[in-house]
Amino acid sequence: MPNESILLTVENLKVAYPNPGARQASGSGDRHDGGPVWALDDICLTLRPGQRLGLVGESGCGKSTLGKAILRLLPKGSRVEGHLLLEGQPILDLSPGQLRRFRGEAVGLVFQDPMTRLNPLMTIGRHCLETLQAHRPQMSKQQAKERAIETLAAVKIPADRWNQYPHEFSGGMRQRVAIALALLLNPKLIVADEPTTSLDVTVSAQILDELTRLCAERDMGLLMISHDLALVGEYCDRIAVMYQGKLVELDRTEQLLSQPQHPYTQSLLNSALHLQRSAVDKADRIDGAKAPILRLEAVKQHFSLSSNPLERLLSGQAETLIKAVDGISFDLLPGETLGLVGESGCGKARSPGQFCNCCGPRRAGWSFWAKTWPVFLGPQCSDSGVIYK
Repeated sequence: MPNESILLTVENLKVAYPNPGARQASGSGDRHDGGPVWALDDICLTLRPGQRLGLVGESGCGKSTLGKAILRLLPKGSRVEGHLLLEGQPILDLSPGQLRRFRGEAVGLVFQDPMTRLNPLMTIGRHCLETLQAHRPQMSKQQAKERAIETLAAVKIPADRWNQYPHEFSGGMRQRVAIALALLLNPKLIVADEPTTSLDVTVSAQILDELTRLCAERDMGLLMISHDLALVGEYCDRIAVMYQGKLVELDRTEQLLSQPQHPYTQSLLNSALHLQRSAVDKADRIDGAKAPILRLEAVKQHFSLSSNPLERLLSGQAETLIKAVDGISFDLLPGETLGLVGESGCGKARSPGQFCNCCGPRRAGWSFWAKTWPVFLGPQCSDSGVIYK
């Protein structure tokens, strides 16, 4: 008999994706040697109400596959073995009608990219109403709106943004909307698949603070899928480490981080420590006596917000300037790697764009290989290259 206090149970779960090439060759979805290629291989874990479990591992290890299996979102033809239970009820046996209610009402999903969840032609308010009306048809429109505004307020989105569209929100605000939609039906379990990968560090911390706080307040289980061991260690009670489709280690966060048992977990921790040591070693090796190959001196780039000149004249408003880059100065030495970091909108992408002539006119100047370039016209330098996001 299942334990009533256990929310999610994964027992001996195996998943193999359909393989069209193998079917053509052998008449089945199996490998030529007769065995399936398991994306998940004998996964066992449990999650209780209110617990936060972090699932970490490298790309391709099967983290997202486990999340998709829990929500029954695997592609048609996938082979699944083992057991998935939510409060003792088999997930794999749900009918299409039960599955429709299960997604959203029992389990909520927060995607990595919120725009995969949001329709650009619908306002945020309409997203919320559509979700509630589909799952709570007995609610009036006014009741649904009140419930939606309350949920949006819980993730710090004010009611005056009800009629705005997704493109009018920042990346962090869009992810807050996605979390609100996942919480709207008060599910028992939230699956968050890399929920902050596309966000900067400060916004990521705010999003995860909100998500973990709300799950704790509502006694929801949280399965957080991530490749960032440090991030998961900060927000989760337990950590499960996956490698090549297998669950190689599962323990309390403090125990796993202080005394990792599996060699792969040890390598993950050693890699993080190696990065810290490497940064210190590189700082010691920098030769300040060398002449810099790149120098920026008090570089500025300001943009004016487009507005109607007549309206500005009649209202007496001054022109609004956005200081994208404001007085940036630094040197880059031969053989040195310089990292530019900061939150979204701080000017990181604009700063290197200055010396590739990608950003239009600017004030002050810069030099490359000891040659000073014109202040406003700058070259499209053949000695430098740009790798875009």
